[in-house]
Amino acid sequence: AAAPPRIAEVTVARPTRDAVRTDAEAPGTFVAFDETTISAEGNGPIRTINVDEGSRVAKGDVLIQQDTTKAELAVRQAEAMLAQSRANFARAKADLERKQQLLTDKTIPQNQFDSFKAAADAAAAAVDSADTSLAIARQQLKDLTIVAPYTGIIRERRESLGAYVRGGDALLVLMRVDPLKLQFEVPEKYATRLATGLLVSATLTAFPGQEFTGTVRTVFPAVAVQSRAVKVEATVPNPRYLLKPGFSASVRVPLKSVNTSLAVPRTALVRREGTENVFVLRGDTVALVRVETGAETADLIEVVAGLTEEDNVVIAGGETLEPGDRVKVRS
Repeated sequence: AAAPPRIAEVTVARPTRDAVRTDAEAPGTFVAFDETTISAEGNGPIRTINVDEGSRVAKGDVLIQQDTTKAELAVRQAEAMLAQSRANFARAKADLERKQQLLTDKTIPQNQFDSFKAAADAAAAAVDSADTSLAIARQQLKDLTIVAPYTGIIRERRESLGAYVRGGDALLVLMRVDPLKLQFEVPEKYATRLATGLLVSATLTAFPGQEFTGTVRTVFPAVAVQSRAVKVEATVPNPRYLLKPGFSASVRVPLKSVNTSLAVPRTALVRREGTENVFVLRGDTVALVRVETGAETADLIEVVAGLTEEDNVVIAGGETLEPGDRVKVRS
């Protein structure tokens, strides 16, 4: 006669509502907080270049100076035109005031007064036009001095001393590197446990034994289709410019705890054919139940879907079990 099937002895336990606190770890990359191509705003040859690749600059520093000879002459010409226009307006205004008295005394006709008023109005408009021309000339002169829009470091220089450049020509690439952005991806199962303001830490092979800390700035709203991960961006202070854009890092993010989730011992988890499962007691047999897991610690694993608090989950003795096997619960 055939031997009766072996009945496995198992230990079971019900899921608990534990706040599973854990960290998510992911590879990350540092990128510049801002990267700006600085272009010429006016036409003219380059007379001075004060920076090169790698130069550190402060906001307002003069980076490049174009030749200002023609622009300075244009300003002087505009100033002279404005002075002449103001003198013309003063004469026209004085003439108009005299004609106003004569009109009141009825010693000149209205049409003669109107012609003087038109001349005074034209002189006033000429002053406004000359004032605008002077403002434009001064701005064009100012545009020939290229200054840093923010504190940072020069990544690339694209023109040489003496080169003739026109408005719109790219001259330099400036990076803001304090702070830096730290970009990384976290599995989608942790999406609800991410939030702006969370602290992150990063370690780099370039700086063994050192840890750099930052703050989550952005949790992107979409999940990447291929990786099934959420993109996260943190800011990391870099006052000494030790960190460089492009550096890779190992990132650790302490995730927010969720008090409403169920948790089971890690020993209960059964991974088969790419899925995560647990064995659940059904009378004197077991059923393989697929679950959706979340955070993990050394001892516990969070179950966000697939179980209830009333389920008796096999936590020991289930290594060789198959769905439908009969079991005996250890007392």
